[in-house]
Amino acid sequence: MHVFYQPDNKKHFLETDEAHHCIKVLRARPGDELVVTDGRGGVSKGTIVSINPKRVEYQVRDFYQVPLPDYRIHMAICPTRKAERNEWMVEKMTELGVHKIQFVISEHTHRETMKRVLNPERLIRVALSAMKQSQQFHLPEFAYFLNLDTYLGQVEAKERYIAYVASEDIPRHLIQQLSPVRPVEILIGPEGDFSTAEIEAAQAADFKPVSLGDTRLRTETAAVVACHSAVLAQIQ
Repeated sequence: MHVFYQPDNKKHFLETDEAHHCIKVLRARPGDELVVTDGRGGVSKGTIVSINPKRVEYQVRDFYQVPLPDYRIHMAICPTRKAERNEWMVEKMTELGVHKIQFVISEHTHRETMKRVLNPERLIRVALSAMKQSQQFHLPEFAYFLNLDTYLGQVEAKERYIAYVASEDIPRHLIQQLSPVRPVEILIGPEGDFSTAEIEAAQAADFKPVSLGDTRLRTETAAVVACHSAVLAQIQ
């Protein structure tokens, strides 16, 4: 069943894009059942009672809360220079079940294009679509334009890993290091890699270097591989 989004679970109607998709794309009719989430784990199951061109009203017959899992995955990534690659990365990590996406500024981050390639409103729309498509009920948290030092000082997860170009030579793959049912923080290097000083700062903040395989990956691919590894570690 298709999942719709209404951020206020006390409002039993869909508007704007959600209503348009329900009416024009899915051809919904009064009497059809639907599932609506607030993006914070709240789920409403109900029946459509009325439709007009810009609004779909529904009656809720069941509401429940889906809790976040214990193994929450927090990803920190230095953004790429192309908006579409950042959007693809957000889409795929959301489908995999990431809980927090943080965009970090490093020495080699291309600052001139930062604001152009990271559009918070657009990225949230991408994540929202991916959340619904993958039948999930939690929208990832986002943080933008964090200096690396600021980010390192606010990490809460005890299990912390960093992947960068030189870490390809580290024999242990991330998935071999991960513990099940524990929050995890994974930091992915930028195009051009972290500087030596940045790697040392991350290691001083208890980030362990890990490998993501034998091939050299683009930033966005590395982020998706790392996120998927964290998911797989929970089902081993």
